[in-house]
Amino acid sequence: MSLHLFGCVCGQFHSPGEGLGMTGDRVVVPVPFYVIEHRDGVALFDCGLPLSLRDPQDAYLAALRQQDLDVTFEPQDTVTSHLERLDIDPARVRYVVVSHLHFDHAGGLHQVPNATLVVQRREWEAGFDAELARRYFLRRRFFDLGHAVQLIDGAHDLFGDGAVTCVPSFGHTPGHQSLRVRSAGGDHLLIGDACYHRGVVDTRRFPSGSDHAAMNRALDRLLELRDAETVLVFGHDPAQWGETPVLPATRTR
Repeated sequence: MSLHLFGCVCGQFHSPGEGLGMTGDRVVVPVPFYVIEHRDGVALFDCGLPLSLRDPQDAYLAALRQQDLDVTFEPQDTVTSHLERLDIDPARVRYVVVSHLHFDHAGGLHQVPNATLVVQRREWEAGFDAELARRYFLRRRFFDLGHAVQLIDGAHDLFGDGAVTCVPSFGHTPGHQSLRVRSAGGDHLLIGDACYHRGVVDTRRFPSGSDHAAMNRALDRLLELRDAETVLVFGHDPAQWGETPVLPATRTR
C-alpha cells in the first residue's frame, strides 16, 4: 500500500482576529488534524478538540468563553467520526505525532487509546513544569492520559523510510514540531501553529505569549525545506479548508 494523507477538520475555533494575526473583530478558523496511512501503521498528526467541549457546561469551555474564545464542535467533527469514515478503527492508530500540547491539538487523544504519543522531549517536559505549563497554556487533563510516550529530540523519521519526518519548529510552545509527509499525492509540509495561516509568512504577526524570535527562525527554516512542488499546510488557515480543501478528508471511490 502506498502512503495516503488525509486532512480532517475537527470543528472551528472562534477568536478575536488580532489573536490569530487576522483582520476583523471576530474570526472563525478550522481546527485540522491529519491521518497518515503507511504500510507500517496509521499515524495522526494532531488530534483536534476533546469531546468534553461538546458539553455546554464544561469548565474549560466556560474559561475559554471568559477570554472571548469559543468553539463549534459537532458530532461529525470528532476524531472517531473522521476515522470511521475512512474505515479506520481508532483502536488501531499506531502513532499520534502531536505538534504541541494545546487543547485543540492534543485534545482528541482519549479517542485513540492504543496509540503511542510522539512528542518533542522539551514540549513534554514543559507540560509538567508548572511555570511553563501556565505560561504556554498546557493543560495535563488533555494529554497526560496514560498513553505510551516516545520522546524525541529534534528531527525524527517516524517509519524509518523518509516518508514521514518530524521537523522541530520551536517557539509557539517550547517544543512545537511540524511534519513533512512525502506520498504519491506529493510533498506536504504540515506546519501546525508555527504559522497560523498563509498571511503570517509575510506579516510575521505571531500570537502573543509565544517566543517571536524563535518562531521567526523556525518559520524561516520551514520555508527553506520547500521546493516548487511542496504544499504548505498551515495551522488554522480558513482559505485552505473551504470548498476546495487542501487535503481530502475521505477516500476517492
